[in-house]
Amino acid sequence: MLIREAKVQDAPAFVALFDRVNSETTFMLFERGESPTSVEHQSQIFEHWAKTDSGVVFVCEEDKELIGFVAGRRGVGRRQAHSIYIAMGVLQAWVGRGIGRSLLEALEGWAQSKGLHRLELMVNYNNERAIRLYEKFGFEREGVKRHALRIDGHYIDAFYMAKLIGG
Repeated sequence: MLIREAKVQDAPAFVALFDRVNSETTFMLFERGESPTSVEHQSQIFEHWAKTDSGVVFVCEEDKELIGFVAGRRGVGRRQAHSIYIAMGVLQAWVGRGIGRSLLEALEGWAQSKGLHRLELMVNYNNERAIRLYEKFGFEREGVKRHALRIDGHYIDAFYMAKLIGG
């Protein structure tokens, strides 16, 4: 398994991974086929983030196939520039093998190298496996976003979680 920063040429595989992860579970923000970006747009995002340090994506690769990712987007404006908002997904066949932790470690290392102070995310209240991972990694629950998502006709609450790093 290889954890590495995504490159522009990864955009086609990344968009496919993103759609596949979204189709395998209801714990993601988007549904199958609802990816908010095309391959061309994702390439532009990767390129822009690499030039500006405004975000980063780390991928987990096994036998030249992407099997997981963590994306972090820096806060907008000077008042939030110390924070990075995280989204993460791992293919279901690979869940429980330490990939999520390795991806978070890579992202936190990147964030520390950029002088960031806060990692934050939102997670479905019933995604117990992800919540356990985040808490073991040092994230704390900060609040509840009531009826944050509507899944299969039901409203689902989500937890806001964050981890403070650096100085």
